Amino acid sequence: MKQEPGHEPMALMSLASQSMGGSFVGMGPNLALKDFGQGFLKDINDALGELQSRGIQHVASLPELVLVGDQSSGKSSLMSGIAGLSLPRSSGTCTRCPIHIRISRADEWSCRVFLNVEYGFKLPDHAITEQDVTATNPFPPWVKLDPSRTRRHEFKTVRDRFDSEEIETVLRCAQVAILNPSTPYQAFIPKPRGGEGPDSQQLTQHELISRKEEASEAQFSPNTVALEIKGPDLADLNFYDLPGVFNTARRTEDAYLERVVQNLTKLYIKREKAIILWAVSMNLDTENSLALRLIRESRAEHRCVGVITKADLLPRDDQATERWLGILKGRGHRIGLGYFITSRQGQDLEEQTKREEAFFNRTAEGHWPDVFDRYQERCGIEKLKAFLSLKLGEEFSKVLPEVKRKVLERLNFIAEQLQLYPGPPANPDLEIYKALTMFSSLLKKRVIDQEFMSTWDTACSARFTRAILELKPKYNVRLFAKSSAASAPVLINLDSPTREGSPTPTPSGRKRAAPAETPSRRQRIKAEDAEGRSYPTTPTNMRTTMTPTKGRPSKTLMEIRRMIQRNAIPGQPGLVSSNVYEPLFTEAAKAWKGPLQTFLNQTFNFLSKEIQEILDSTFAALKNRAIYKLSTEHMQAFVEMHKKELQAQLALIHELEGTRLFTRNDDALHRYKAEELRTLTRHRNHYRIAAHKGDEPASSLPKIEELSEEELAQETAKMEKDLRQMGPEPFQQELDVAAYTRGYYVLAAHRFTDIVCMHAMSGLFPRVASVIETYLQDKLGLTGNRTTPEMLDQLMEEEGRIGQIRRDLCAEKETLDGAMAIIVNLENRGTTPSQAESNVTIPNDLTSGRAAGSPSGTVYGDA
Repeated sequence: MKQEPGHEPMALMSLASQSMGGSFVGMGPNLALKDFGQGFLKDINDALGELQSRGIQHVASLPELVLVGDQSSGKSSLMSGIAGLSLPRSSGTCTRCPIHIRISRADEWSCRVFLNVEYGFKLPDHAITEQDVTATNPFPPWVKLDPSRTRRHEFKTVRDRFDSEEIETVLRCAQVAILNPSTPYQAFIPKPRGGEGPDSQQLTQHELISRKEEASEAQFSPNTVALEIKGPDLADLNFYDLPGVFNTARRTEDAYLERVVQNLTKLYIKREKAIILWAVSMNLDTENSLALRLIRESRAEHRCVGVITKADLLPRDDQATERWLGILKGRGHRIGLGYFITSRQGQDLEEQTKREEAFFNRTAEGHWPDVFDRYQERCGIEKLKAFLSLKLGEEFSKVLPEVKRKVLERLNFIAEQLQLYPGPPANPDLEIYKALTMFSSLLKKRVIDQEFMSTWDTACSARFTRAILELKPKYNVRLFAKSSAASAPVLINLDSPTREGSPTPTPSGRKRAAPAETPSRRQRIKAEDAEGRSYPTTPTNMRTTMTPTKGRPSKTLMEIRRMIQRNAIPGQPGLVSSNVYEPLFTEAAKAWKGPLQTFLNQTFNFLSKEIQEILDSTFAALKNRAIYKLSTEHMQAFVEMHKKELQAQLALIHELEGTRLFTRNDDALHRYKAEELRTLTRHRNHYRIAAHKGDEPASSLPKIEELSEEELAQETAKMEKDLRQMGPEPFQQELDVAAYTRGYYVLAAHRFTDIVCMHAMSGLFPRVASVIETYLQDKLGLTGNRTTPEMLDQLMEEEGRIGQIRRDLCAEKETLDGAMAIIVNLENRGTTPSQAESNVTIPNDLTSGRAAGSPSGTVYGDA
């Protein structure tokens, strides 16, 4: 008879996949696991269990089982049967968080319980609704933690396999701890019965657990309770039991949990290597299974095993029987890996297994129609476990070459990383003294060589000198003109940054005609001149102005005149008091503080960079050791100490310069004053002439050094001709004061910058070179008789983060080395099947998917 559509035989894959080094385990293309017998199947599942227990899932995905189902589908009993462990079933707590169970063989039985915390609890400031459940926030109020913040807490270990009460209590308490994250999990660890602690303490804990269970902080958690179960004769399985999905929450305020639990179920279903166990009760209608709908939405039917539970509750009517027969025959609800049937009745595991066997054999009370006899080899938890073990072995054989490749790639990466974090040297004291000697020698040579000095001079010294000279006092010889024909002032800027004395043209740019010379006009000009309120020959619409330059206000000639008048000595006409010059200069010298601090910062940043580069190169082999960090800190303190010393010295020099005017260099002062007076007078005359003629000032006034001798002579002759018509300069004394102040400023600025830079070049750097030879050794305690083996050990301690990285890499390498040993050992064992094992028979229904007793060879029985 032909096979049912969509249910082709499930022949197991052979282990003939090619690994990187050649054929994997040497098996021929037509040899399946069943050809190697149960012994080799055990080897494969043992290897899978060992790899799972080593935790290599971050490197390569391994096959695992995921148990899903609707609420009241019999999942808890099914999970207990697969795990061989009595699990809590009464309180319902186990349906509110995932349980991860790893089963493996061992000489002694044990059950270790862990709490895996991958999500943090964060309640919003409002009641959670379905609108809060989104693609980016699938499990409110739980949020995914950064991998560095995830935790795995060991809760408790149970060693008595037959103490079902203790096992249930521990698991119940672990799940209550998961659901109440604000209470430390240690508070929920059950105390030994009849052991330590008075009865009152045990009663208090019991009350706490009961209260937290009834009114838990969270109704659900994506965090996992993990069980590692080991013991003799256990199947090697690794599976997750998920909360049962549901359509309608018990309470209206918990309606959001419907989508939350569904999101969690889909998350696990979509794992590519997961084999899905879909639990469905035989007394319910499969059409209403929400779990099956989620499986279909995830397109995972081909990885799905249907487990029909509660066979003892099959309704006693022909319609229900025919419906289930149709499903078993593949006429509806088709899934890739077929169906198994269970009936778990009774309290403990042993009783459940005996009653299940008696039920399907009809040696006990119950209703089990004989039309299901053809599926006898798919009835019972033991048949299911055998199938799952074989199926896991099959899936493992498929992915094993890829697992081997990924493990090798990761091992190669770890080897490269470990080169960056080497272990301690064989002779630590030799390495320490070698690094210290080389460091002091190179630094001493570096800070006094010509290249270092030249680079520092360009980067720091020259910039500092330019900055100080640019702060030369500004004196305003410009005129401010207002008229109906001009909407903006006419300015002549003495200190233009581009052209010396370049005036700013009016918006119109038009040349105005000179006003007519009338007696009334001449009389008005003379009166204003007598009062000293305006320039001679300046029209009445002209006034002096003061414009800030480079952030500092410039002084006008009129302001200087007022200073002279305020400080004049009675009976000494024409003399200018020294009290006029000093404030003009000291005010300008105050501005040196900013450039001086900048110079200090740049100089010591430059020095620090050189020191750090030499330290990095000479301590390259010790960078992950305490000595490198300590040496860096000591050198930073060294630089800071010298910076404070030099800062104090230069602050004193600055204070002296700003206290009073003083120089013995008369020639230089006279020369600088003459240059400044020439510049001031030239600009002043240029403006006076333009104002006298009623013209707009020229658009630019070239610098003297830009003019040829002939051009300069022509300009001078023209100015002298025009000035003869205007009379003497009434502000000549003020111009002389301004020129003297600016000349002295230039002299003092050169002197100040020379001394400051000399303190760095001839003081700081040689001083660093002289003391560096023993500075670090002394600070590290390595001079004289103070050095001890303990001190050397402390200096060679690995820096915390780097040391942890290396330890983590070494631990992972050890894990993956063990994994590779397992894989290689499996390859060696699978080279040829032993004759003894080849005679072992594995039921056809478990290797090909055929139902036992089906002569037609159909998957789940004939039509």
